[in-house]
Amino acid sequence: MSGSYDDSMIDVSSDSFWEVGNYKRTVKRVDDGNRLCNDLMSCIHERARIEKSYAQQLSEWGKRWRQLIEKGPQYGMLERAWSSLCTEAEKVSELHMEVKAALMGEDFEQLKNWQRDAYHKQMIGGFKETKEADDGFRKAQKPWAKKLKEVETMKKMYHSACKEEKLAASRENNSKLESNNNPEVLKKLQEKVEKCQQEAQKTKERYEKSLEELDKLTPQYMENMEQVFEQWQQFEDKRIRFFKELLLEVKQHLDLSTNHKFQTIYHTLEDTIAATDGEEDLKWFRSNHGPGMPMNWPQFENLDWSHVHSFKRRSIVDWSIDLNRTLSRRGTKKTSEGVTLTGISQTGADQPVQPLKTNNSSISLSAPAKAGSNPFDEDDDDDEEEREAEVAEVAEVAEVAEVAEETPPPPPAALNHISDKKEEVKTVSSAERTPDWSDEDTTANPFSANGDGNPFEDEPASPVVSVPVRALYDYEGQEQDELTFKAGDELTKIGEEDDQGWCKGRLKDGKIGLYPANYVEDIQ
Repeated sequence: MSGSYDDSMIDVSSDSFWEVGNYKRTVKRVDDGNRLCNDLMSCIHERARIEKSYAQQLSEWGKRWRQLIEKGPQYGMLERAWSSLCTEAEKVSELHMEVKAALMGEDFEQLKNWQRDAYHKQMIGGFKETKEADDGFRKAQKPWAKKLKEVETMKKMYHSACKEEKLAASRENNSKLESNNNPEVLKKLQEKVEKCQQEAQKTKERYEKSLEELDKLTPQYMENMEQVFEQWQQFEDKRIRFFKELLLEVKQHLDLSTNHKFQTIYHTLEDTIAATDGEEDLKWFRSNHGPGMPMNWPQFENLDWSHVHSFKRRSIVDWSIDLNRTLSRRGTKKTSEGVTLTGISQTGADQPVQPLKTNNSSISLSAPAKAGSNPFDEDDDDDEEEREAEVAEVAEVAEVAEVAEETPPPPPAALNHISDKKEEVKTVSSAERTPDWSDEDTTANPFSANGDGNPFEDEPASPVVSVPVRALYDYEGQEQDELTFKAGDELTKIGEEDDQGWCKGRLKDGKIGLYPANYVEDIQ
């Protein structure tokens, strides 16, 4: 198409579709259809994000309030009713996540695929459909537009001739009014008027002829334009119908009221709330936190001396413990070289019991030993009788203590202990052991002195302990590894009490040794 034709198509005189070039709006609609596909995909994508965000917020809200309700003061069936709101939020959250998945997985993908099939991009830019529409309208409009240009040309020529004719006639009239005008000049003006009239008549005829020819082409022009327009009407109709179907599917996905899961959620919520029974909740609270709770009402009870611990007189209970421990082990303890009991002295029975130390163990006695008796005698019958007598003596002491419970105990006098004068009572060699002795109990004495005279050199390491204590009674050490102190003296406990009742301590002068644990008390 020539450049003059392009100029005529741009220079339109009205807004009618039939005007040359006004089909551009129809062509532009093809491009707009592709743009609308993008816009609708963006719309669906944003709604999917909103659904996801709402679902996450619902889920977080439900979890947070469920924890608050469980930790809060609400109880009973009303607590379950309140918690059902959180359950509803979690279930609805799942449904909205399903909506999001449907929007993106079905609707968005369907629209994207349809757009790819309906609009084909060209290598040089634009869409194939847009170029086809533009070419179709140009071809349908070309003959009529060409003839229209001729009509416009004839129109301009006719109007120009009319102007010349009018100008010549005006000059002739002005010349006639002048009295001194030359006749030759007047004649020339008359000839000019006649010539212009003839030219105007010719252009008029050509102008009218061009209009007739244009009128003849107009029906064909209208038919061709209608065909092309209808073709792209159908193309747009496909897009509109597809959008309508897609929007209906989007509506179906968004409308949770038609979803049976959604209806079930609210039916369950309503049933849970309606099942709340205030009387049941009040009854439950009465039974678990009110007058309906069971009660261990006070009753008369005999005092159980096994649980009595007097801070100042703990030795009474310790006597019984030490006695039972001594009696239970008396028949089984032995050493590989024999057992030696030294320095037996007789004292009052009111003193706390000092543990006896042997080569490999210590034994606590709660009653004075008989002079010349052997505590390791193998006669089981004598041991049973002695054990029963000692237990009876402890029970008698406990009864006396119950009567005089409010009276502080008198300071102790002397105690049965091991003296420096070592008196060998009995030696049992390995050949004389009886079957009642156990080899597993044969251990070295951790408190015996070695060849260098250091009683603690071979002692195993003990946990670090440093506890200030105060002596309750006087005690005079009878062995080189024992401490000597007076009642009221303060010393430091640096070792835990062993199972025989001995502790390791340090005096203020730095001396370290053993002492009976029940002779001191912790300094508060």
